[in-house]
Amino acid sequence: MTDRFSMLKLNSSLSRREFIKFWGLGMAGLFLPTNLLPRSDTTSIQRRNDRLLGRVQQDRFPLYEALSVGSDVIRELKLDSVYEITGISICEDDSSANRTWYELDGMGYAHSGRIQPVRMQFNAPAPFIPATGRLGEITIPLVDAYSSIDEDRKVLYRLYYASTFWVTDRLTDENGGAWYQLLDDRFHKKLYVPAYYIRLVPDRELRPLSPQVPFEEKTLVVDLQKQSLVAYEGEKVVNVFRISSGARSAEGGFATPQGVFRTTSKRPCRHMFLPPSEFGTGYDLPGVPWISYFTGDGVGFHGTYWHNDFGVPNSHGCINMNPQAAKWVYRWTTPVVPPGEYFYSGHESTRVVVQ
Repeated sequence: MTDRFSMLKLNSSLSRREFIKFWGLGMAGLFLPTNLLPRSDTTSIQRRNDRLLGRVQQDRFPLYEALSVGSDVIRELKLDSVYEITGISICEDDSSANRTWYELDGMGYAHSGRIQPVRMQFNAPAPFIPATGRLGEITIPLVDAYSSIDEDRKVLYRLYYASTFWVTDRLTDENGGAWYQLLDDRFHKKLYVPAYYIRLVPDRELRPLSPQVPFEEKTLVVDLQKQSLVAYEGEKVVNVFRISSGARSAEGGFATPQGVFRTTSKRPCRHMFLPPSEFGTGYDLPGVPWISYFTGDGVGFHGTYWHNDFGVPNSHGCINMNPQAAKWVYRWTTPVVPPGEYFYSGHESTRVVVQ
């Protein structure tokens, strides 16, 4: 074990105050008023609702009268229903690793673990899509993806806020409506979504972060016990995130592997799929955003839109992060992915320590 590794292991034990400071800075980007955030290409913005909304990620999710699981349940919320988040609180009586609660529509309180913070943004369609394609991001709480743009089209998938897809074409239906054609990279088939609901990610949002720092000086340290990720430039902590690592079960589960790895390949989007087995439940997740792989069998960091319970193990082995945090990791680590690339690997890689 090198001295540097020992130093990182020691320094990754941040104090509670330090962790809250860094985590708060990371979450601030999600909750700041829109006019304080870096704007995407102003020509692509048509209309944006600045209200912070919450999409329910689990059917029959309880809404409580007060900020406590011991209070009365007002109602059970339906999967994919959307409410305005009118308050955000840290519940001191909550003993779980994630103690964040949301007030919804001013009528009650729900634990944040299965409420995805979302916004409502409509986008002006691009006049054309280059032959190599463009990366697109869903900017409304949810939208259905169809088999075609014809009137007899069928719904193939439901897509969610902050998921990303490779846009391969722009089409116009018989009523003059603009649609984007998306690549479903699980079946290599095509999905169709109204273009107003997808933001084409500008190249500047794909540029590397801290490019002046040599890649050898960057290190990510994952603490499985604390469910945290610490980013170092040399010996300096530059960011801290809450994560969800692999969850164990009675059958064995999907624990995140421990050891020293490197981020050797990346994808800006991926349709992830795993059938159920004796080891646990499966999943079918189109548009998983901002993936930075660090093992040869597909374990990596990526954005997550199906739960919001960071700080608690929830995954099938990967490191789940909120999409904004995963995007930061994607841009900060090497190799640097050129904007027009759907999959990329390189010789320069960032060190990952999982302990």
